[in-house]
Amino acid sequence: MRKYSVLIPMLLLFLISAYSDASENASDPIVMYRLTDKGIKEITDHFSQGGKIYADFTFLPDRNETGIEFRWFNPLNKREQTYFELVKSSGPPKKRTVLCWLHLQPSLTEKMIGSRFFGRWRLEIWVNNRRAAEKLFDVRN
Repeated sequence: MRKYSVLIPMLLLFLISAYSDASENASDPIVMYRLTDKGIKEITDHFSQGGKIYADFTFLPDRNETGIEFRWFNPLNKREQTYFELVKSSGPPKKRTVLCWLHLQPSLTEKMIGSRFFGRWRLEIWVNNRRAAEKLFDVRN
């Protein structure tokens, strides 16, 4: 029985750490997706130019008014687009989701010789002027 007295706590620690890692990934506050032709969400981190890139941010407001800002950075680390929304809440706190999208429309020249949109992008979410979440995604041909 003494052999197992060391193994059981180690197994429990392993299971607890594995469960906490899985629950963190399952509760990612940013969900990125594109819409199919039928309007169904296709969750992904890889996008093509010319379509809309959607991002849902889910959070729990901590006061009556919460400022949410989406900052989209291109592969050259320059801010491509910013969107701000003031979320007003009344009553008991409950999770809220804010939607934002980015539309990357290449010019005719970019379609022929390659686009400045190709590469690794970054989306930052700021809540009340503090960075709350970040997500990396790719844009390809």
